[in-house]
Amino acid sequence: MTISIKQDNLTIAVELEEDGFEKTVSCEELLLAAYDIISRVYSDKAVVKAYFRTDPDGMRERDNNDPILKMCPY
Repeated sequence: MTISIKQDNLTIAVELEEDGFEKTVSCEELLLAAYDIISRVYSDKAVVKAYFRTDPDGMRERDNNDPILKMCPY
């Protein structure tokens, strides 16, 4: 499996090894690859901030009064 970001003439890609017979990548491995690629475009600080500002349950950005945002180190 390959995860990539393409903008104009720049493409950043990470090839993920698919394990065993099922040839699948875990969700955790895919998220880690996405963080790796995003951190090549944005600073680590921006990636961590985005991590805290997003809600995986709702697949959306968190409301400004969400208590999780208080745990963000930035």
